[in-house]
Amino acid sequence: MGDLTAPATARQRGTAYDVVVRPRRSLVRSTILSVVFSAVPLAVALVWVALPLRLWTFVATVVIVVAVLVGIVFVRLGTAFIGIDPAGITVRGVVTPQRRVARDRVHSVVLATTYGTAVERTTRELVAVDATGRPLFRLRADVWGDEGIDRVVEAVGARVSDDARPVPAREFARRWPASRAWYEQRAAYVVVGALAVVAVAGLLLVETVGLLGV
Repeated sequence: MGDLTAPATARQRGTAYDVVVRPRRSLVRSTILSVVFSAVPLAVALVWVALPLRLWTFVATVVIVVAVLVGIVFVRLGTAFIGIDPAGITVRGVVTPQRRVARDRVHSVVLATTYGTAVERTTRELVAVDATGRPLFRLRADVWGDEGIDRVVEAVGARVSDDARPVPAREFARRWPASRAWYEQRAAYVVVGALAVVAVAGLLLVETVGLLGV
């Protein structure tokens, strides 16, 4: 964690930032390796199985759509950044829309260490809140790196509340529900589950048609 490319100054979208933080290099590498060693063989296998069953058009369409989505993720990885200037903070995430927060709205910064299924695998999280306690933006060290989190805290210069005691990710989400990204909402889980069911059902249908020789 913490290996990131973060030049001291840079210009993004016509704005000169005092501090720019980018996603960790290892995140980009792991994403590329995951696609190469898992998604690509799976796509080739699906097309190969579908050819004799005359379903190759449908499967090829699905593969192309997935490839486009993967390409979009790669583009977002290359353009994601956190830019801090005297007037505000700009956050362009990998899968979240770009947003800008006026610097004087940041009243304090909450730092926490969270874990998922195993307490040994923890990650640092940052939540910037306004004077009413409303979350303004949230950053995770597994995307931006520990060094990136530290640089943001230093650059913002707000009061810091640091809880080093690891807490479950669900408890942290309940504590700051408004900081959840769209993909952490319950509706997103339902949609992903439904798509997974459809995909599995489609594969089973293809396999059944092949066995029956239809």
